[in-house]
Amino acid sequence: MNRILRLIALLFVFLVVSPGAAHTAVEPEDPEELYEQGLRQMKRGYHDEAILSFEKVRNHFPFNKYSVLSELRVADCLFEKASFLESVDSYRQFARLHPRHPEVDYAIYRSARAEFKLAPRVPQRDQMHAKLGLKHVSDFEDRFPESEYLDEVNRLRFKAQRRLGRAATQVGNFYWKQRQWTAAERRYRMSVDDYPDSPTVSKAAYRRGMCLIKLDRSGEATTVFQRLVDGDPDSRWGKRAQGALSKATPPAPIPDEPAEVTPPSSDPPTGG
Repeated sequence: MNRILRLIALLFVFLVVSPGAAHTAVEPEDPEELYEQGLRQMKRGYHDEAILSFEKVRNHFPFNKYSVLSELRVADCLFEKASFLESVDSYRQFARLHPRHPEVDYAIYRSARAEFKLAPRVPQRDQMHAKLGLKHVSDFEDRFPESEYLDEVNRLRFKAQRRLGRAATQVGNFYWKQRQWTAAERRYRMSVDDYPDSPTVSKAAYRRGMCLIKLDRSGEATTVFQRLVDGDPDSRWGKRAQGALSKATPPAPIPDEPAEVTPPSSDPPTGG
């Protein structure tokens, strides 16, 4: 019994003197090994455990290349576990701190995608995050003309413009029904100018022209209608614009016929 007690006491002393010894023995000391461990955890869906592995790389090996990669993988884990707001912050911080990193285009693309995930699907609701996502990739082609994510960015941009264009047009429709022509015209103009790829752009252009007529700005309305006719002549709204142009443009005046001139008489004048 005494021998057992002495062994227990010696073990206790060993743990007190070197509390990190057991922990260190099972911890990988190589940053690449830790990083690969995090990747395996992330692939299996253990996102919280993967974040811990990546954070260990960042904390213990801050100047190693795997530390930078771990920053990006933390953002990926946050995205995959649907913590989209936190992932946006992480992606944007990565792009800000490492603007020349080979994966900075990926970080910007993913930040825009996360913003779009945060945007409500119903156009009438606040679309702030869709606008932010669109802003993040506004100059993507110029900065990364050979990026492998160009097609995905264009797809996201189209979806964002479609949703934002619909939102602006629907607000315009609300003011249209209220006969508030100034407010309606402003919203329709926003839909046309800011979101030209939206499927509602032709309707917005036509109704903007009609609002301008209501506001006694027929000259501007004619320009709007003509642009719609030139750009989308076969659509329902293009045909309506053509009809509005026909009504707004007065027919050319018929020139007056010259007055008949009586030729001078050829009879010789008679004396009195």
